[in-house]
Amino acid sequence: MLGKLFRKIHFSKCLDDILLTLTFFTRIPIHSINKYDRTLMQACWCFPLIGAGIGLVGGTFFYLLLAVQIPVSISAVITISFLVILTGALHEDGLADTADGLGGGDNKKSKIEKMRDSRIGSYGVLAILLVTLIKLNAIITLATGKPFEVVILSIICAHSLSRFSIIIIPYFSIPASNEGLARYAGKPETRGLMGGFLLTSILIFILLPFDKAILSAVLAILVAGAVGLLSNRQIKGYTGDILGAAQQVSEATVLVYLASSSS
Repeated sequence: MLGKLFRKIHFSKCLDDILLTLTFFTRIPIHSINKYDRTLMQACWCFPLIGAGIGLVGGTFFYLLLAVQIPVSISAVITISFLVILTGALHEDGLADTADGLGGGDNKKSKIEKMRDSRIGSYGVLAILLVTLIKLNAIITLATGKPFEVVILSIICAHSLSRFSIIIIPYFSIPASNEGLARYAGKPETRGLMGGFLLTSILIFILLPFDKAILSAVLAILVAGAVGLLSNRQIKGYTGDILGAAQQVSEATVLVYLASSSS
């Protein structure tokens, strides 16, 4: 299986895939892929790689704040704010829209319309507030009385796993609408899913103890899968906002687990 996978890799396109994904997941200005003809989901193999990079930048930033004697709680707040700026609040926006749509809509049409509404409702505010508070306290717990590398590695793994886990939803589901990101991002190919799985596995087994790596991966996939199942039940498919919500909830779950197992 792996040999067949590697034989099909077009290494000349790997950099373009990485740049495409980096452009989508962050606000880093990249202008070299204007004529790129692959869809976002065709580049899904590098989702966990970009997630790990975002986590590395965030974890390093957090450590630098601690190194200049900024208190842990304040450093955690600044770090989360920094990551929101780095990613353009992409997934947080999806979480808010998902909460408003699934929580406030009466049927499939109204739920999707609420997700597309640029205004944020009470469900969306509460969802962002609660998930952010959970991540904040998990990071504080990880950084309190432990070696600095523990929190850095945990942040890297949480971001990588959460971005791999969202691939599961479009792989097994269909877009709920003929418009929006879910419709135009394409469908992940099996080799893309397997490539992402391989990269994620290598990363977490290097950075985490075996048992924590396994449980972190299982939790991330289960939580993202649960979001996907809820979406299928309520709107008969998924949207880009659903993927954002799955990433946020999955990231928070992994951080909570690693904070709990390290305490």
